[in-house]
Amino acid sequence: MASSRFGLLPPSWRESAPVRFGAFVLAGALFLTGAALHAQRANAEAALAVGLPTDVAKQGLAFGWAVNHANKAAAEAEALRRCREFKDAPQAVRDLCRIVESFDDRCVAVALDPDAGTSGVGWAVADKQDAAEDAAMDDCMEGSGPKRRNSCRIAFARCDGR
Repeated sequence: MASSRFGLLPPSWRESAPVRFGAFVLAGALFLTGAALHAQRANAEAALAVGLPTDVAKQGLAFGWAVNHANKAAAEAEALRRCREFKDAPQAVRDLCRIVESFDDRCVAVALDPDAGTSGVGWAVADKQDAAEDAAMDDCMEGSGPKRRNSCRIAFARCDGR
């Protein structure tokens, strides 16, 4: 028998009212969870900063990144900070750091030839991580010269908002 709180409901609903109410609560909770996740993802911003001298082989390279930040300005500030603090580059290269790309809900990859005195470097932003890595590797191999093409490696890859 239905409890008295369902006394005002039509007879056909009285037996199923707790089930319908439970389904309504579950649907509402799922909707709110989805809305919260969408809002969080919609706020995700990312950036890539690079310090690129005229001669990477002699001077090196600096880079910095930021993913999943609340806004573009915060992402760019974090990417620049990381680039300017990049430990493997001289100060003159770190002073060259500039935002090369701002993005959201995409992936970034940086590829380089890890040996000192080499010129292979590439970066890319794409919808999927493997596509960003492939494009970064292509750029690195193109800049590395015929003898070092196979030396390029992914140094960094991250996705924003995923």
